[in-house]
Amino acid sequence: MPLGTFTGRLLVILVIAALAAALWQLTDIMVLLFGAVLLTIGLRAAARVVAQHSRIRESIALGGVFLFGLCILGAALWVFGSTIAGQLDNVIQAAPAGFRLFMAWMSDNPYGRQVLDQLRGANMMGATGWATSMITTIGSLIARGLGYAVIALFVAIYLAAQPERYRHLCLRLVPPAHRATTEILIDVIGKVLRRWLAGQMVVMAAIGVLSGIGLWLLGIEAAFALGLMGGLLCFIPFVGAILAAVPATLVAMTQGPGYAASVIAMYAGVHFIEGNFITPMVQAEATSFPPVLAILSTAAFGILFGPLGVLLAAPLTLVLMAAVEVLYVQHGLGEAPEDLTTLTAIGPAALEQTP
Repeated sequence: MPLGTFTGRLLVILVIAALAAALWQLTDIMVLLFGAVLLTIGLRAAARVVAQHSRIRESIALGGVFLFGLCILGAALWVFGSTIAGQLDNVIQAAPAGFRLFMAWMSDNPYGRQVLDQLRGANMMGATGWATSMITTIGSLIARGLGYAVIALFVAIYLAAQPERYRHLCLRLVPPAHRATTEILIDVIGKVLRRWLAGQMVVMAAIGVLSGIGLWLLGIEAAFALGLMGGLLCFIPFVGAILAAVPATLVAMTQGPGYAASVIAMYAGVHFIEGNFITPMVQAEATSFPPVLAILSTAAFGILFGPLGVLLAAPLTLVLMAAVEVLYVQHGLGEAPEDLTTLTAIGPAALEQTP
């Protein structure tokens, strides 16, 4: 090989390696961009529905949807903001006390004492310090997440305003021979994520309302804030349900062990209703994926991308599954697409048959 050719190829490899290293250092930005794309899909879907029913241009409908969303958010913050802030403050203050009481109950129980003895360095002060540190860390993550959410919102607005422009720029990077397949993949990913978002919003709203009402009926403090937290955390499949039950149980522990047991039973009942009635009805119209894959993908993306990866594990997994289905199963193996609602049902034929 001539020296000039070898040098040129070596430089190309070094540039690709440098770009890969830079992208890895900017994983938070890449995941944030994906979150903005997900928000864009939601905005465009809502604008399309409004445009179809009101017979106005989609661009005007998009502006209306955005302004309506801001008004709803502002009204909610104005009406419930002080209540939520006060209740969240109560949760933050009550959770360490509840953890302390739980550890004291474990110490008084002979079986619990054996468990604590097996834990290296298990003691009341250490456990309390760990709980306080964990809550502080969660608070900083929430603040960081709010900052990321604002950035993602502005990016989503620009993407939603001119989606075809950015789609064209992405397709320009693909070799001409593969652009048709890439267009199919983009359409499939958009359809799958739209259906998943719609179903997820229904499930989150149902769990938030049910858990909030249940906590209120049980007489638990900060029921509204805990119900809101439960609904939002259910955006994370399976893991979010556990994360939502922990602070509610700790708050209930300050009112007594009986309250804590009632809260655990209430959350179990809510998720029984969700898993057996709400989710099956939603999945009949939306996209789902296997529970085992949901759990493993949450852990995997959490290790790779941190808290943002955990939050967006489900849609990221759907994107990967769509890519495998279209690029490998259908175009590589030549398999025909199946029903869209099982996620394996993605492809040109499914897109043509789905209204």
